[in-house]
Amino acid sequence: MKSFLQEVSLGLSKKNKELSSKWFYDFRGSKLFEQITKLKTYYPTRTERKILKDNKIEIANKIGKRAVLIEPGAGDFKKIAIFLNSLDKPKKYIPLDISEDYINKISQSFKKKFPKIAITPKGYDFSRNNKLPFKINSSENIIIFFPGSTIGNFKEKDAVKFLKMLKSKFKAKKIIIGADLVKDIPTLITAYDDKKGVTAKFNKNILRRINTELGADINLNSYKHLAIYNKQKKRIEMRLKSKKRNNIRINGSNYLIKKNEEIHTENSHKYTIKSFKNLANKAGWKLDKTWVDDKRLFSVHCLN
Repeated sequence: MKSFLQEVSLGLSKKNKELSSKWFYDFRGSKLFEQITKLKTYYPTRTERKILKDNKIEIANKIGKRAVLIEPGAGDFKKIAIFLNSLDKPKKYIPLDISEDYINKISQSFKKKFPKIAITPKGYDFSRNNKLPFKINSSENIIIFFPGSTIGNFKEKDAVKFLKMLKSKFKAKKIIIGADLVKDIPTLITAYDDKKGVTAKFNKNILRRINTELGADINLNSYKHLAIYNKQKKRIEMRLKSKKRNNIRINGSNYLIKKNEEIHTENSHKYTIKSFKNLANKAGWKLDKTWVDDKRLFSVHCLN
């Protein structure tokens, strides 16, 4: 299991430099992403929430009785709150997030809103195949709730691996999962490069973490936030472009970042209904039901 230091060192040592988007999410990064979700140009969150709200009864029926709900990358819990009261005697809710401080703080108020449901938040990096911080009972009705098109952050082979893990390790019976859809490029670009610069701060938060946690001295203003659409791979790519020659020193090692060189920080793959179905099938899941909004911007699926 690689640490933050190890992953950063490895990523900056590559010819095509990269840093994992999961490292955006400390407490500050989680709060910045919360701000992003409220921007007019960022359609995924409000569109997915509307889909969940409009179809909450049918979603609840798909989930079934006495569900143990597990949400990897739970964030602010706002999406599951939409249909939680519609469920038939849910047994337990286990929100997982890489930012343990953030999830623990959010859960305090959430528990007051849903006092009848056992809520046990856990700090957990679901992108790693490490030991679960709770026991799994395979006889229970285990449901994975994975909204936000977080699945799109994975490369295809890793997405397949992750979906397989939800069945083999989490013993999930079903998955309720969000997936962003292919659409016009301007809508995509403005969603990931807002005029207020919130997404730029979010992208640069990984550099701030390298400074505060690994003792580097990176000038954040010497990097420019980029959001580009890769037509061939059908994904938004977020990058940090160096405005000048930079030398990053971490733990006694130097990493040269040339002028105009880019550090690849995030992918967000976009799907058609057909391509998402194919992805699910490769991982051994069947597409049971799909819900979309009227403009076909976003999709929510039930896999079994």
